Amino acid sequence: MTGKGDKERIALSRLANALTDDILSASDDDILADLRETGEDPAKNADDMRALFEKTVLIANKKRLSAAKAGAAAVREVFAAPVSPAVDIGVARARLRQIIEAPGRTQKVTLAARKESEMSDSDVLGMLDDLVELGILSRPNDADSD
Repeated sequence: MTGKGDKERIALSRLANALTDDILSASDDDILADLRETGEDPAKNADDMRALFEKTVLIANKKRLSAAKAGAAAVREVFAAPVSPAVDIGVARARLRQIIEAPGRTQKVTLAARKESEMSDSDVLGMLDDLVELGILSRPNDADSD
């Protein structure tokens, strides 16, 4: 069953559809004549509508740009590389060499580590990080327990 409110809504919808169809089926000359009858200038009306359209497009583009900036900032925040202090590679190499050459070390040192002079800087830093993770070595800023 439809109530009185539903019937009124349906009637209003039909009226809106009829008005829309009437406007869409009207010729350009009919619309211009209607504008002139109401005392409006068709050229000014066209300029006003064009300006309104451009303003709306500009606002929509600004909103899209703001959303894109926010999304990029969120991604940058998630995927940002962790900031680590600068490392003196000479000190890092000396530290690795000291570990390799330490007398009485109970842990075995791999063949790759024994050739420290042939390792890249990245490999040396990676090896030191691995030794820290294994608990064999402490971070340089930690208590000097190596």
